[in-house]
Amino acid sequence: MEHFDTVELELGTAPSTAIPTRPGYYPEPQGFRGELKRAQGIYRALCRATDQVYADVRVGRALSATSLDKPMERMIDSIIRHPDAMVWMCRLHPHPDNYWVGHAVRTAALAAVLGRSMGLAEAQLRRLAMGGLLCQIGKTKLPMKLLEKSGPLQADELDRIRNHVQPASELLRAADSVKDEVIEIIENHQERFNGTGIPGARQGDQIPALARLLGMVEWFDSMISIKPYTDRVLTPCEAMDYLYQQRDVLFPTQLVEEFVRAVGVYPNGTLVELNTGEVAVVQAQNSANRTQPRIVLVRDHDGKDLPRYRPINMMEFNRNSDVALTIRRALPADEFQMDAAQLIKAGSGSSLSGLFSSRVAPRFLQFQMQ
Repeated sequence: MEHFDTVELELGTAPSTAIPTRPGYYPEPQGFRGELKRAQGIYRALCRATDQVYADVRVGRALSATSLDKPMERMIDSIIRHPDAMVWMCRLHPHPDNYWVGHAVRTAALAAVLGRSMGLAEAQLRRLAMGGLLCQIGKTKLPMKLLEKSGPLQADELDRIRNHVQPASELLRAADSVKDEVIEIIENHQERFNGTGIPGARQGDQIPALARLLGMVEWFDSMISIKPYTDRVLTPCEAMDYLYQQRDVLFPTQLVEEFVRAVGVYPNGTLVELNTGEVAVVQAQNSANRTQPRIVLVRDHDGKDLPRYRPINMMEFNRNSDVALTIRRALPADEFQMDAAQLIKAGSGSSLSGLFSSRVAPRFLQFQMQ
């Protein structure tokens, strides 16, 4: 693939300094269908490699992250070519056996997608992705009985799960294969903008820039993912709405707004009802108009499941039609079951877990997309 200049954005530390961005630094994504085919193998290889690293550490072997380098770089290349494809794979195939490994891989992918949107250099995307892949490594020091416990956790159990940064730091600093910049990201990704985070209660720009970014997307994926110990899962709409309320509280305003730009008003995998009464799944974003994404129709206006799903580019459709096609509302995740194989054939895929909810008004939509 084409590689871009290696000039990294200067990530300042002065209190008034936001993370600089380079909109348009990477080319517009092309060829979603072709990239989705490549992304399937890339995603699965990365999951296997990450799973093995965590398993090795759990049984007492020294942490070695070198096996993650190649699959991680292939993921970065895929995200640079077309970020939507890897986002679809993350939603279509959450890790079936180990929530924490799946959470780490999804965090890495989302962080790279946001970094690409902001125009961070490839080297910075790699640091973010490696930070995401290893951000849960401290949990290998906790008993599996606790990590896999079903039902509500006691307060002390929840504290043990949350306080995994210190054991992670010890593992990472004993490993020659992890760069100091990556360790710094992981050690600070649970800090929060208002100083309420852990372990050091740092605030504002005391938190390294890439740690702020990773911490926000790690929180987002955690909120929309099914976890062993709770049935309470936010939909992306609820999570986005809460995230937007937390501007300059838990997370800096700039990163929240950049995240909305990166993943869209209706993120990939969102189940939506159209003004025609039809139901669709959001397939990919149109950067020129985030309210008119590419979609896949899955149910007709009479409420009947379509025998064959049909992809539509809403922006192109409205450009060539006298009647506008619009999204009326987002639907709950459990509205109905869809055929994942058909979604792949239509050039998309969705896990149906953590989709938007119609119960929450998306107040973050007041933010005007640029």
